[in-house]
Amino acid sequence: MRRDGYDLDSAISSIEEQEERMRRMRSGEGGKARVQVGTVEQYFDRLGVVAIKLSGRLAVGQIIEIGTEDEAVRQRVASMQIDREDVQEASEGDSVGVRLRYEVAVGSGVYLIE
Repeated sequence: MRRDGYDLDSAISSIEEQEERMRRMRSGEGGKARVQVGTVEQYFDRLGVVAIKLSGRLAVGQIIEIGTEDEAVRQRVASMQIDREDVQEASEGDSVGVRLRYEVAVGSGVYLIE
């Protein structure tokens, strides 16, 4: 420990512990799990809507994350449409439109946060 009371070893250990906790959370260990439920087919920037091809079940009210673990956007599904008709849930094989506050890239993974 230095005379000014700052312990560099303790600070480094604390940072390493925080990084490990974040790694576990991203991988679903000790945190919320990410389960892929679809892929971005298209993003309509004028409407702020993303078209998602589902590979699993998705419902209004659930939280989704789009993108990589390091650079993802997260949002609760407030509404969802199939062929311009409001739906409360959709299943594998459906293409749905979801209003999104962020622009996302075509081909990005869509994950359900459990």
